[in-house]
Amino acid sequence: MLHHPYQLPQVCYFYLPSLNGKSAEVIAVLNCASDTIYIPVPEEDVQLHAFFQRSITPAESSGFGKEPMWRIFTTWCELESDHRKYGINPAVMDMLLNCRENKPLKDHLAVA
Repeated sequence: MLHHPYQLPQVCYFYLPSLNGKSAEVIAVLNCASDTIYIPVPEEDVQLHAFFQRSITPAESSGFGKEPMWRIFTTWCELESDHRKYGINPAVMDMLLNCRENKPLKDHLAVA
């Protein structure tokens, strides 16, 4: 899915499950032009599809510019704290955090 010039810049979220002993990650791509990314891993690249998408905030835009920027989060707490700092709308943040159940990260797994 490519964005047309009249659309607002987007942030797309991708979930990379734990691979080869590496922790699972949520990858937020600012100024994202596609709902698919490829992650190089040994033997075969992994194709990920966005599970959530939102408009970029003015604070993110001024802080990160207009080029695509990958931001990697290994805990939902880290993602939530970062996003509050950049002024994500609380209703949008709640929708994103509702994805936690199907996208476990280190902090979520520790609640055993």
